Amino acid sequence: MLKVFLTRADKEKGVWLSLPATPADVGEAYASMDNMGGTENSDTRVTEVKCFIPNLQQYLVGKSTDDPSTMKELDFIARRIGGLTDSEAALLSGALDIEPTNTLADIINLTYNLDGYELYPYVSTANELGRYLVESGEMQIHESALPYIDYEKVAAEFEANNSGTYTDAGYVVKTGEDIKQVYGGITLPDMNAGKEYIFSLKLMSQFRFDAMEDPYTLKLPTTDAALRDARDQLRVKHFDECEIEDCDCHIEGLSKMLPMDGDIHLLNGLAQIVKEMQSNDAMITKLLAALEAEKPEEMSAVLEIAEKLDRYELIPSTVANATDYAYFVLFESGRYDIYIDDEINSFVDYEKYGHHKMKEDGVKQTSFGMLRRIQQAELQTIKFYSPLFIKTSEPHSYDMCDLSSTDAVQYMDEILAAIEKEKLPSEGRKGLMTYFDRDEALAQKVLSANPMVEEYKGAFL
Repeated sequence: MLKVFLTRADKEKGVWLSLPATPADVGEAYASMDNMGGTENSDTRVTEVKCFIPNLQQYLVGKSTDDPSTMKELDFIARRIGGLTDSEAALLSGALDIEPTNTLADIINLTYNLDGYELYPYVSTANELGRYLVESGEMQIHESALPYIDYEKVAAEFEANNSGTYTDAGYVVKTGEDIKQVYGGITLPDMNAGKEYIFSLKLMSQFRFDAMEDPYTLKLPTTDAALRDARDQLRVKHFDECEIEDCDCHIEGLSKMLPMDGDIHLLNGLAQIVKEMQSNDAMITKLLAALEAEKPEEMSAVLEIAEKLDRYELIPSTVANATDYAYFVLFESGRYDIYIDDEINSFVDYEKYGHHKMKEDGVKQTSFGMLRRIQQAELQTIKFYSPLFIKTSEPHSYDMCDLSSTDAVQYMDEILAAIEKEKLPSEGRKGLMTYFDRDEALAQKVLSANPMVEEYKGAFL
């Protein structure tokens, strides 16, 4: 939030205006000043500022707001800084003092160039700067000389060769080249340009000292160094010691499909993948459809889906039901070279065939359209062993006798043949999974389940 105090001739009397603001809000502020009397022909200026970036005030005070373009620029600045993380706000604070900042256009351009600066957190004196440079390896000092270092001299040498300044959050140093001009004072740039993040997280440490403490904003994807800095700021060793208070995402609906289990590193990996595909609307839609269909319960499963999205086919939006799917498979997909003449066509139950193929193909209906899994994950065979208790009887007799699993080994072929005979054609390759309906997500992952017997150390299992 950015608040400006607008005054005219009498600088003691004025109106606070909170930005961003609507045209109606601005009109109301000007009407209030008109009602103060004696100010109608006076210039309207900013005489005080309230902002979480403390030194922004000195660059805004004195600006005349009577020109509509000035008010638009102020409103734009408020919107831009409203989306900054704590570290980005510190970078802007430092950049304002490092660069020659004279106009509102200069401030706007700085908000698009923050990647050209670096923050050394908690560094507020020359001695602390020197220690930071040595301990971080920024300046190489032989280990034998460490007890004799004058850290202030180290800082002085660094400052003589670099552009930097101290801020409330630490020392900000310029690492990039000349400022790239995004705004030349005529057409305001894209508000979201330069926002490279996919997820903006609000994190709260479990060890916070103040219950009213504001959440820490972390934007993903980011670097390992930025993740370490976030942990330092939150005073935690691991991100599982934090709670995700909120997750904002540019991709509509994506964050609601994710299991927010606190694994920030995996979420960062997902953000990097999504960032690379975000210009491809079809890929984003397929990802959303796959997540809706698979319903992953862990972030690792989400990451696997995103990494192997070529396993899925998003069926054209014109295919809306089982009948449509039957026509699509037979005549449009290229899977079959088939022709059905008009006389036979009237006797074909396309709806029934469509349901059969949807089940066989693993097709799921999602809010983004039908999704087909065209490539299974690498299959694994898992065997569950259990002791067998075998009973036999003579023909036409109800008397049962126990048969040891060791003695039963000689009947293996007959037992396997009997098991195979018991299988029903409707079970197909899925076997007993045909009847499993308790957990849809598990049913999608288990391709088949079939009973069998096997010899193990001379006995039947």
